[in-house]
Amino acid sequence: MGSHLSTRELAKKKRREAILHAAEKLFLHKGIDTTTMDEIAKEADIGIATLFRYFPKKEIIIQTVATAKLQILMDALKEIEQQTSSCMEMMTAVMDFFINQMSEDEGALPKLLDNFINYKAVAIDSFDDLDMYYKMRDEISIVFTRMIDKYKNDGTIKQELSTAQILSTILSNFSVFTFKLSLKGNENLPAPELTSEEQLIIMKRVFLDYLRP
Repeated sequence: MGSHLSTRELAKKKRREAILHAAEKLFLHKGIDTTTMDEIAKEADIGIATLFRYFPKKEIIIQTVATAKLQILMDALKEIEQQTSSCMEMMTAVMDFFINQMSEDEGALPKLLDNFINYKAVAIDSFDDLDMYYKMRDEISIVFTRMIDKYKNDGTIKQELSTAQILSTILSNFSVFTFKLSLKGNENLPAPELTSEEQLIIMKRVFLDYLRP
């Protein structure tokens, strides 16, 4: 029999969610580095002392927001695993997920993850630990590896490609390209300009051609 949250516990849960929502909004529009705890408290309509009771450090909020974005990716991969029946179909669906994220919630997933990765690289000592983020990242790698191993010998992709090569092609290279385009857009392109989504569709074709036998 499932346990039910008390009124007090439910109020705390809602306030925590409100804080994270406020922080994500600020991180998305101002950047992680320049957002302050005072601004998060104001956006969440709470006092600064209350904010510190829930999150003693900004880095805890940052990691929680980033991990939540990885959870979206994890859920998508599990859904793709259930709905696809070949390796090529699965790879196409994964790339389409990243492309679609460019227009979902103002591109929040790629923008925030790219911002987090860059912030972590220069402020790693500010984090007490990154266990929550690393655990989710590793779980994503495990799920995607399982998906590749399930279908990689079905004849729809090059047989000589190893799981590691496919994993690095999709999760490492294509996802990073998506993250960077979410921030830079097409500002450096000569006319006629292509949208970020159009650039990703071209890159998708390049990657799929690499995978095809």
